[in-house]
Amino acid sequence: MSVRVALIGGPMYNALYKRIEQFTHQSGVQADVAFIGDHPALNSFLTTEAAADCHVVSTHTKYAPSQRGLLVPLDELLTSDELSDFMPSILELARIDGQLYGVPRNIDVRLLHYRTDLIDQPPATWDELLDLARRVNRPPEQYGFLFPGKESGLFGTFYELAESAGARLFSHDLTPDIENDGGRWALGFLRACYAEGLVPPEIVAWHYDEVHQWFRTGRAAMVGDWPGYYADYCAADSPVRERFALALYPNGPIGVSRVYGGSHTFALTRRGAEQTEAVALLRFLTSPEQQLLEAEQGSTPVRFSVMRHIEQQATPRERQRWEALSAAIERVVIPPKFEQYPLVEQTLWTTVQQAMIGSIEIDDALHLLTVQITNIVAGDHE
Repeated sequence: MSVRVALIGGPMYNALYKRIEQFTHQSGVQADVAFIGDHPALNSFLTTEAAADCHVVSTHTKYAPSQRGLLVPLDELLTSDELSDFMPSILELARIDGQLYGVPRNIDVRLLHYRTDLIDQPPATWDELLDLARRVNRPPEQYGFLFPGKESGLFGTFYELAESAGARLFSHDLTPDIENDGGRWALGFLRACYAEGLVPPEIVAWHYDEVHQWFRTGRAAMVGDWPGYYADYCAADSPVRERFALALYPNGPIGVSRVYGGSHTFALTRRGAEQTEAVALLRFLTSPEQQLLEAEQGSTPVRFSVMRHIEQQATPRERQRWEALSAAIERVVIPPKFEQYPLVEQTLWTTVQQAMIGSIEIDDALHLLTVQITNIVAGDHE
C-alpha cells in the first residue's frame, strides 16, 4: 500500500519529511513523493491531473480556496478531540465557509533580524530602518536590508508596508484603496532600497531561500525573515550565529506595525479522503511530535501542548523570541479568502517589481495595481 504526496519544499520544511520513513516503518505504508517544490511551482502542480492522483498535499490558508475543487473537508474525518489541541484562531484560518480544508502545520509571520555587531538598537519605524540601512550599507560586501525581490515574497513585503502606511489592498468588498499617500510611501520605500543600492541588484531574482543565505553569510545588516530559518542561523557553522538578534517589524507612517502571514497546512484530496492510510499520514504529519521537531527548527507551532513544552524548555533568549513571535501574530495581516487570490499574487508582484526598479512611475504602478486587483476580483483577467 502506498500514499502519494505533494509537498512544499525548502530548508524551512524538509526536516519534517525525513520523518516519513518513521511513518512507513510504523504503518507499513509507503509514501511516494509525487512533487516537491516552492509555492509557485506547487500551486501550478495542484492544478494538474497528476495532483488528483495524490492523496495528501501541502497547501496554505491563502491558497486553499483556489484549490477547493481538489481538496475535501475534513470535519467528518477528524474528531473534535483530535482538533482540540490546535489554536482555534488557526483552525479558523484553515476553514472555508465554515468547513475545515486543512490541518495546520504552523503559522508564519516574519520578524526583523539584525546584526548586533553593526546595530545597537533595532529601528522603531520603517523610515528609521531606511536611514539605518543607509549608514551600514557597504556594497558589495555588506548591504543594508534584504527582502525577497520577486513573487509572493515581494508582494507580501509590499502588502505589509502598504497596510502599515494606511493603504488597503483589500477592503470588505475586495476593492483596493492604495492610490494614496500610504501606497506611494510603500512603493517609494521599495524603490529607495533598490535605487540607492541598499539591496543587491540580484535581488530581483531572489525568493526566500536566497535572501536567507545572504544574511546568514554575513552580507547584510538586516532582513525580514521567517521562523523556520532560525535554527540555520544558530547552527554551529553559521557566520552570524552569535551576531544577530530579533525584533518586531517597525511601525509604518500611521504608527502601526503589520506583518503578512498565514498558516501552512496539510490537506487531503478527494482520492485521499477515501483511503484510511492517507488520513493516517495526515495525522502523523501534524502530530505533536512532528510540530515539536519543526519548533526546534524555529517554526511556530499551532498546538497548545507543543507551545507549552517549548516555552517551559526555552532559554531566556529563546523565550524572548517566542514572545516576539506571539506579539507579531497579534499584528498579522491575513489575506482574504477568495478563489482568485493566487492570481492576485502572481499578477501583482511583477507590477510591484517594475515600480521598485524604476521602470514604471509610482503613481502609474498604483493605478495599474488597482485595476489589476479590480479586474481579477471581477473575473475579468484575460
